Amino acid sequence: MKKEQLLHILHPFLPDGTHEYAVELLVRHSVQLHIKKPRSSKYGDYRPPMPGERHRISLNKDLNPYAFLVTFMHEMAHLVNHETHKGMVSPHGMEWKRQFQEISKPMFERRVLPADVHQALGHYLSNPKASSCTSPLLFKTLRKYDLQNDWVLVEEILPHTRFSTPDGKVFVKQKKNRTRYTCIEESTGKMYLVPALMQCKPVV
Repeated sequence: MKKEQLLHILHPFLPDGTHEYAVELLVRHSVQLHIKKPRSSKYGDYRPPMPGERHRISLNKDLNPYAFLVTFMHEMAHLVNHETHKGMVSPHGMEWKRQFQEISKPMFERRVLPADVHQALGHYLSNPKASSCTSPLLFKTLRKYDLQNDWVLVEEILPHTRFSTPDGKVFVKQKKNRTRYTCIEESTGKMYLVPALMQCKPVV
């Protein structure tokens, strides 16, 4: 796919000032990009190429521009990590962290992001985790830019409240356990540790 086509496809999804860099990465690494309908289990993913095929990255289409950019750079770091180490290192180990920092550096240095996103991303880049959802500061900062979000966070609802998750399961919130809450799945009675930052909807 030509650069002009990629720029046209990505235009609605990325913040101003970031399109050229994203397209440069896609072309340089011969990436097959897929923009997917919302998935509750992930924001994006990377798949190594089969023989004779290209790298594949998929991203959810409902992400706001800043979350889309961060997720894109996250998956590009997986791609470069695979090219460099051929799957012989941990997916989110030190090698991936260094790649994520290097790929994010141009966007961070150009200061094309809002001040709060710039600060939260800088904090996250000091020690990237497996997901932006594991950084409360970055996750909450990115979430502020959602155009429409009817969801709340598990940590925001009261104990013993019934809530549904994006996959339709219903839980009852119990006590906090570090960064997760013990919750009872209503249909089975089983106990689960649910991330405090998981999006949910209270159920009456």
